Amino acid sequence: MKIKMLADTEASCNISGNATRVYKNNEIIDCTEQWQIELGNNFVNSNLAMEVKVDSPTETKAKKKVTKKKATKSKG
Repeated sequence: MKIKMLADTEASCNISGNATRVYKNNEIIDCTEQWQIELGNNFVNSNLAMEVKVDSPTETKAKKKVTKKKATKSKG
């Protein structure tokens, strides 16, 4: 679950809740652990954040192989 913050908010930054940090406006937070999902849901329910879907590229372009020509000595 990914959320985008709509306002600066101070909240817990670890599972035990004994440390806090400021989640900044327009910051996108990736909630992967259960405590992060619960925190994200609290932000969304309080209108401090909204859930977003971030599309990442699934296809990558192949790199062109660069072939170098060996320098040859000219006869003459």
